[in-house]
This record gives sequence, structure tokens and C-alpha cells, in this order.
Amino acid sequence: MLLIKPEVMKRLREAQDISVVQDMLISAFTLELATLPTYFTGAFSVKAGANQEAWALVQSVALEEMLHLTLACNLLISIGGNPEILKTGLGLKFPTQLPMNVDEGLSVSLQALTKEHIYQVFMGIERPDTRTPLPGETALHRLTTLKIEKGYNSIGDFYEAILLKLAEFQVAGDDPFAHPREERQVNILKWFPPTNRKCGNGKVTNLASAKAVIHTIVSQGEGVTVEKTPIDPYGGLEGSFAHFFKFGEIFYGNRLVENALAPSGWSYSGAPVALDQQGIHNFLPNAALSDYAPGSGAYVAGADFYNVYKRLLTSLDHVFNGAPDQLNAALGIMYELKLVAQKVVQYPANPSDPDGLVAAPPFMLTHCEPA
Repeated sequence: MLLIKPEVMKRLREAQDISVVQDMLISAFTLELATLPTYFTGAFSVKAGANQEAWALVQSVALEEMLHLTLACNLLISIGGNPEILKTGLGLKFPTQLPMNVDEGLSVSLQALTKEHIYQVFMGIERPDTRTPLPGETALHRLTTLKIEKGYNSIGDFYEAILLKLAEFQVAGDDPFAHPREERQVNILKWFPPTNRKCGNGKVTNLASAKAVIHTIVSQGEGVTVEKTPIDPYGGLEGSFAHFFKFGEIFYGNRLVENALAPSGWSYSGAPVALDQQGIHNFLPNAALSDYAPGSGAYVAGADFYNVYKRLLTSLDHVFNGAPDQLNAALGIMYELKLVAQKVVQYPANPSDPDGLVAAPPFMLTHCEPA
């Protein structure tokens, strides 16, 4: 669960100008953008032909994160903001604390796909805001307890506060959607598979469409209606489970199925979902291009990867700043990114230790300085 810093919520709730809400949505799309490298890294660590079900689950979440990024940017555009994807993406450094998140042990890193990493990071990011026991758990999670004891807010609370603030501006006669720039927003129906979402084409022109977009982002990520028992884990594309439960299937090693005997109404007791660590590359964690010796195979392939990643960010920057119909080109570069990643993992991180850590695709030039 992402626990939002109290000062962020205070600033949002006391905002007197739309620029504050724009700043908050910039943090929101930055959050979505920051999850892509960690999920991609996990997917890239799967060896060819191995762990295909686990790989497909991670890939499906990465695609939905791209959808969430698109929806968050549409919302920002609709109230006069301009997403700076390239600058933001190149400025990300890992390991990192996600934007706005309270530092309570949830550090996002780039690592190979292991059950520990899935539980600590992937499921930590996507954990639902609910006091209902979740499948596989018999007690409330530490993050849920912290939220209750310290009065923290969740990402769902954050988005709800944005909606309340936009409604407040409308009532005051300052319509934040007076000039939604619909022509600059992405029509998601062209690019993403169908889902049970209620946000139509994903464009935001008024408070109702803003609410529908936010509902899609929150329900696909966390799932679960707060305080609802039994839980409803659905919310993903094509009627699939929300992110937390997809990752849960990998961690617990079985598909999530309805179970009337379980406290949540669901349990991970269905068909097996294998995660064989022999089929996972032992990646160098939080790899930067500077980790590889100049001229080495890892460096040459890593440089190619980083340049493709930079092209992806550049393409997305164009998409969300006046060229929405070019999203297809950006999605094509995402596929190219996978192909280049396959070249990187052919090399050891250290040429003098060929049996040591495997070179991981670098999403950073260096660890310390912005790109």
C-alpha cells in the first residue's frame, strides 16, 4: 500500500489554485512511470521459455501501468497541465521511494523476479486499502496497521481528495475543465484491450469523466472495494484480477479462486503458477550503465538498451504533448525494448566473473547524477 505523506494531503486539501492539483497529478503520473522499470526488470529477468505464466502476469501489469500513465496524463491535460515524460523518466533513480509515499520500508528497486521481491515490492506497491483480511493472510498487514494507527492516507484517498478539490473549484465558479484540450488526450480504445472499466475512451472533459478515469486507475491497481466482504479482486484488463492479486498468484504459487471457507471469500488454491528460480537470471540489482566496463559486451548492449528506453520516453513525451495518435509508435518501442533486453542478459555484469551476476538492462546512466 502506498501511504501518502500527510503534508501532501494537507497541501491538496487546502489548495486555492488549480496549479496545486496539477502538481499533484504530476506526482501521480511520475508514480505510474516509476513502476514501469521495476516491473519490466522483473519480466526481463525471466529466461526464454521459462516461467511463462509468471512472466505473462508481470507483463499484463506493465501494460496496465502504461494505461494508468495514459489516464493520469489525460486528466492532467484536461485541467491545463503538461506531462514532462522525458525529463521525469530520465530523472528516476533506483532504489527509490515512490513520489508522495511515506517511507515505511517500501523501497522500489530493480531486481530479478523472486518471491521475496514480488511480496516486498510488487505487492507492497499494489496492496489494497482494506481492513478485510486478504487471501493468504490471517492478519492485517503492517502497512494497513500503520495507516490505521497513524492516520495515513492511501493512494485511493489521494485521488478522492483530487476529485473533491476539482468539485470544489467547480462550485466556486472556476471550472477546471473549461478548456480540457480533448484533442491532445489519448483515446485508449484504440490501443488497450477491453476491460470492465467505465471510463469510455479515457478522455477527461468534466468531473464525471475524471471520476471514471480515477476509478479505473485505483481499481485496476489495488482492486477491492474498501471494507467490502467478501472482497472483489477483479479490475484488470479483459476482466482479469487487479495487480495485487496477479502478483499474489506468483508469490503463493497458485491461481486465486473463490473459496467460501476463506475469510476473504478467496484463496490461492487453484492451478499452480510456477516460479522456478533456475529459470530466472541472477541480475545485478539496480543496474546503471556505469556499472559495466566500457567496451564490454554488457556495456555495449546496455548502451543500446538505454538509448531505446530514452527513445520510448521521448516518444511518450510527444504523445502527451500534442501527438496522441503516436501512442502506437511508443508501444512498438516497448516491444523493441524487450528485444534489446534479451541481448543485455547474454553477458555477465563483470567480465572477470562469468559465473557471477548477470547484466541487467540499465534504466539509468549512473546511480547519482540525473541523466
